[in-house]
Amino acid sequence: MNTIGHDPISKGKRNKFDNNIYTFDIETTSYIILDGKQYNTIDYLEFTDEEKERSIFQGTMYIWMFGINDKVYYGRTYKELYNFLNRIEFYTTYEKKIVYVHNLAFEFNWLRNIFKFKNVMARKSRKVMKCEIEEYNIEFRCSLFMTNSKLEKIPDLYKFEVKKLVGQLDYSKIRHSKTKLSKKELEYCENDCLIIYEYIKKELETYETTKNTPLTSTSHVRRELKELIEKNWDYLNKTRKSINVDGHIYNMMVSAFAGRLYTCQLAFYR
Repeated sequence: MNTIGHDPISKGKRNKFDNNIYTFDIETTSYIILDGKQYNTIDYLEFTDEEKERSIFQGTMYIWMFGINDKVYYGRTYKELYNFLNRIEFYTTYEKKIVYVHNLAFEFNWLRNIFKFKNVMARKSRKVMKCEIEEYNIEFRCSLFMTNSKLEKIPDLYKFEVKKLVGQLDYSKIRHSKTKLSKKELEYCENDCLIIYEYIKKELETYETTKNTPLTSTSHVRRELKELIEKNWDYLNKTRKSINVDGHIYNMMVSAFAGRLYTCQLAFYR
């Protein structure tokens, strides 16, 4: 693991953030301990009912990848990850880094006992959409919620040249931090970050900054609708007249059901 440093693309006046595209991913391995011996998880199917009850399921992270734009760095241990993040923080002390993770819920469950998290937003228990690491000026965002698509499908949807290298990593093999990885295995790990990099780069064509990228796939539709009707006063007036309740009560009803509805509020506060 080696970094030569990079310059932050500083945006914002009061709450500064870094407009570089950061990505993160980990690979893990699972195994079973039975009577002091290690078994592959697939061996569980051949165990007796009594052996299944005595089986102890365990897992470990054996590689992490951290992308800074189109460069992907990797390490094998949590200590190396700490050292790497310390170095990133050194170069971008004042800017918040937005780091995209595909299926953040998975990484969050591995990292929640390693880092202290704050401002966690989740749809339900452990289904995390975004969160921040207390120790660093870093915010994780889930690109799975943004795309609503499996990682291997994204290159086909957006016609990217980079592809997920399906089949180059055997998930049935037990690995740990000292397991030697082949060039093909490392390429598999690298491409997972590069796919998300390409996706976010495409999103920036529309939203310009990482801070403005939508949290969910439906946010794209809501933003487009908002832009279409935000200053369409004829439409807003018709909406207001068609509602048979007091505007203030209607806004409270909307807030209770689905959160803020900015466009309708505009109609009542004109």
